[in-house]
Amino acid sequence: MKKTLIASAVAAVSMASVAQAAEMANMPEFYGNIQLAYVHNSTEQGSTETTSNDFADNGSTIGWKHSHEISPGLTGFLKVEVDFDADDKSTSQVSNGYDVDNDGNDDATDTAFAQLDEAYIGVKGDFGSVQIGSDDTVYEWWDVIDISEAVGISGEFKTAAVHEGDNVQYVSPTIAGGLTIGVTMALDSTETHTGALGAKYKTDMFEVILGYSMGREEAGVDTGDGIGLGAKVFLGDLTLGAQYETKSADSSAGVDDKSTDQSGYGLIAIYSLGASQLAAGYYADEDDQTNAVENSQFYLQALHNVSDNMYAYVEYVSGTKEQSGSQDIDTEDFAIGATYTF
Repeated sequence: MKKTLIASAVAAVSMASVAQAAEMANMPEFYGNIQLAYVHNSTEQGSTETTSNDFADNGSTIGWKHSHEISPGLTGFLKVEVDFDADDKSTSQVSNGYDVDNDGNDDATDTAFAQLDEAYIGVKGDFGSVQIGSDDTVYEWWDVIDISEAVGISGEFKTAAVHEGDNVQYVSPTIAGGLTIGVTMALDSTETHTGALGAKYKTDMFEVILGYSMGREEAGVDTGDGIGLGAKVFLGDLTLGAQYETKSADSSAGVDDKSTDQSGYGLIAIYSLGASQLAAGYYADEDDQTNAVENSQFYLQALHNVSDNMYAYVEYVSGTKEQSGSQDIDTEDFAIGATYTF
């Protein structure tokens, strides 16, 4: 009798443990980070020079992930990520787009602690993944020089970028020994681009990425298409990268706006040294307008992983903007910062 009671008690505890473990396994993954940086900027045009110094949040986030098996070979997933300011609680509120105080206006008094960065749901399996919501688009894959933390260099003209919200996105599994294909389609008819195509092929020695953004043509207004090409070469601890982007001119009633015809290129070298990383890069772009604008930037970074959850870095960017008929504008940015993740 006692053995039966003991066996029943053990069985009950075991069943409770299994149920608790199953419940814990179904809990979402909670993650986040706090990013803080001190940034110095100097801008000089002719005899005029201005400087600024700012201790600021550099994109702190909190997020949730969850996935579950719908059926064998089919998984549903969810992700939500929001940004918040960690540098000053008196100013860590941002407009949320709603009339919170019911005064009839969406103004400075209508604020919320955080703003949405990513939020989407989807399904994945042997066919790849399909998701709907707000997320980075496949057009951004090719931007290989964008490794900056607080200040740095980046391609991807804003006028060629596909809106990161209100879209549906498909990414294929890896096929043909290293090829991945992606499609992003905008669901909102008010967006300037209808979607994007992306493709990347990666081996142990190199990676090549292509992105294409499709401009919207409606009511006589045609937004120019964007094409981006990126490449990386892996040489042990050294990674070399290069990229090029071009965007055709927007047009209205068949007349091109030359100021929206742009092209740019970038180079990057990244060297891993144990727990540290050293990087140097260069970026330049120009447009085709009457008073042609040419921008160039030189970038340096030193980053050290203090632990599995924390890293610190210093960054420096020197840039020049040249515009026909105007004095050159020279800028320098220096940043020192740290990030803690969990």
